[in-house]
Amino acid sequence: MDRSIPNSDWLGIKNNLARRIREVRLELYGEHGGPLLAEALQVPFRTWLNYENGCTIPAISMLRFIELTRTNPHWLLTGCGNKYSRSPGID
Repeated sequence: MDRSIPNSDWLGIKNNLARRIREVRLELYGEHGGPLLAEALQVPFRTWLNYENGCTIPAISMLRFIELTRTNPHWLLTGCGNKYSRSPGID
């Protein structure tokens, strides 16, 4: 049984994920906060811009993003439910 995602669906998933990570970055770090977020994620700023433009995000970067921002993984993938698992930056 072939469970692969058709290319058009995959592109849509990647674009929606990019839009949602940008939304979180803008909300938590502001319009010019990309360099701060990139530094916190231990990636070059240019790499972060690539992620926001739809390039594939490596698992380690995605996991760091989720941990740092407290973003709900289900919301990141689907856009449904609560955006944050708990208040960002509060332990």
